[in-house]
Amino acid sequence: MLLYLPLFPILLLIFIPLVMLAIRLARPEFAYFWLVAALGALLAWPMVLFSHTHIPQSITLVTWLPAAFFPMSPALSVDPVSWSYAMALVTLALAVILTDVSRAADADWVAWAGSLVITALGLLAVLSGNLLTLLLAWTAIDLAELVVFLIEVPQSSTREQIIIAFSARLAGSILVIAASLVAISTPSSLLTFTTIPPQISVYLLLAAGLRLGVLPMHTPFLADLPSRRGLGTVLLMVPAASSLVLVARVASVGAPASLGPLLLALAGLAALYAGVYWVGARDELDGRRFWIFGMAALSLAAAVRGQVDASLALGIALLLSGSVLFLFSARHRLLLPIALLGLLGFSGLPYTPAWQAMRLYTPPIGVWVFLFLFAQALLLAGYARHAFRPDPQLNGAERWVWMIYPWGLILLPLTGFLVAWWGRLAGAQFPTLSGSWPSLIAMGLAIVLVILAQNIPRLPVRLVRSLDVVFSFGWFYRLFWGVYRLVGRSLALFNLILEGEGGILWTILLLTLLLSLLGQNR
Repeated sequence: MLLYLPLFPILLLIFIPLVMLAIRLARPEFAYFWLVAALGALLAWPMVLFSHTHIPQSITLVTWLPAAFFPMSPALSVDPVSWSYAMALVTLALAVILTDVSRAADADWVAWAGSLVITALGLLAVLSGNLLTLLLAWTAIDLAELVVFLIEVPQSSTREQIIIAFSARLAGSILVIAASLVAISTPSSLLTFTTIPPQISVYLLLAAGLRLGVLPMHTPFLADLPSRRGLGTVLLMVPAASSLVLVARVASVGAPASLGPLLLALAGLAALYAGVYWVGARDELDGRRFWIFGMAALSLAAAVRGQVDASLALGIALLLSGSVLFLFSARHRLLLPIALLGLLGFSGLPYTPAWQAMRLYTPPIGVWVFLFLFAQALLLAGYARHAFRPDPQLNGAERWVWMIYPWGLILLPLTGFLVAWWGRLAGAQFPTLSGSWPSLIAMGLAIVLVILAQNIPRLPVRLVRSLDVVFSFGWFYRLFWGVYRLVGRSLALFNLILEGEGGILWTILLLTLLLSLLGQNR
C-alpha cells in the first residue's frame, strides 16, 4: 500500500472536486465547500510529504502492449527532483484555499475545485516517469487551461492570444515527440528520466523553453486571468512546474558544448528582459508572468550548464517564493516577516533554500554571468518593491480568518526550507561560503535598484520598451499569423475560381500542366 502512496494524492485531488459537484447538485444551499476543499488539500499534503520515505521508486500505471509498438507505458517516478516539485504544488494548492478566507471575490467552490483538479494534473506531470506520461499530463493541463480561459475571457482579441499561447505549448509537445523518435532510433537509449540520451537534450531544453517562454523569448502567460489571486496563480504556476521538472531532468546531461554559449546568451537576455518588467510592474499581479518568465530563464540556464541542484533550487523558489507574494492580498505589519522569508527563499544567501542556485556561477565563467547577476538583482528588487507595498490591510476580519490566513502564507516559505534541507538538497554539496559571492553582489545591486526606483520608478520600463518589439518575439507570431491568413485567403480565392463558371476549364488546364510535367520527368 505504501508503494502506491504517491498515486493517492492525485486521485484524492480529483475525487474531492467530484464530491463538491455532487453536493452542489444535490444541495445547492450547502455552505461548507471551503471546508471540503481544505480537508482534501490537507489530506493530500502529508501523502506527498511521506512519499519521500520510499524514494527512489517507480509505479507503472498501465502496461501497453505490444511492446514493439509501445516501448513506453505510463508510469510515475518518485525521486528527489519529482518529490520536490510535488511538494511545492500540493503546498500551493493548500495555501490558495487557506488564504482565500480573506478574499471574498475568490470565495467560490468552482475556483477551489478547479485549483484542486489543475494541481492533480500538475502532480501527474512532475511525477512522470517517462516522456510519454509527461506528454499526456501536458496535454491534459493545456486542455483544462484552454477550457477555463475560453469560458472566463469573453474578448475575441484576448481569445486569439489564448490560442497563440496554446499553440506555443503544443509546439513544445511536438519537440518532445521528436526527441522520443530520435531516442527510439538508438537501440541503446532508454526512454526514462533516469538515463536521458545526450543526443536529445537540446530537443528537451527547447521544448521546455518554448513552453516557459524562454526559448524563443516570448510571454505565453496572459495578463488578465480569472480569479486573479487564487485560481489565477494556480493556472500560472502548475504549467510552469510541469515544464521546470523537465528542465531539472535534462540538467543531469546538460546542453551540447557547441550550443551552450548561445543558449546561455538567450536565457540571459530573457531573464534581463523579464527582470526589468518585473521591477517596473504596477503591482505583483501585473508582473506575475514576468516573475515566472525570469526565474524560469535562470533555471534553464543552470540546466544548460549541467547544474541539477541549481536548476531545481531556482524552480522551487519560483513556485514557493512567488506564491507568497501573489497570495499576499491582505497586508499587515505583523505579516511582513512572511514576505521577508519569501525574499530570502530565492536570494541565494548561505543557508537559505536557494543557496544551491549559486552553482549557476561556478567556473568557467563567461560574459553571460553579468546578465544573470543583473537579472537576479532586478528580480530581488522587484520582489522587495512589491512585497512592502502599502496595499489594503486585513482589518476588521473575524478571529478565525486571522488564525487561518497567516498559516496559508507561512506554509509556502517553510516548505521551501523543508524541501531544501530534507529533500534533494539535503544530500548535495552546498557551495562554500566564499562561493556565495554572486548572491551578495546581486543583493547589493538590488538595494541600489530599490533606492533608484523610488526616484525614477518608470524609467526602466521606458528604456526596455524600445526593444520590446524584437525581444518579445511578438513580431514572429504576428508574422506567422499574417502568413496563415494570407494562405487562407489564397485558398479561398482558389476555391472561388474553381467553383465559378470557368472552374472546369481551370481544372482541365491544371491537369494538362501536371501531365506535361510528369511526362518531362520520365
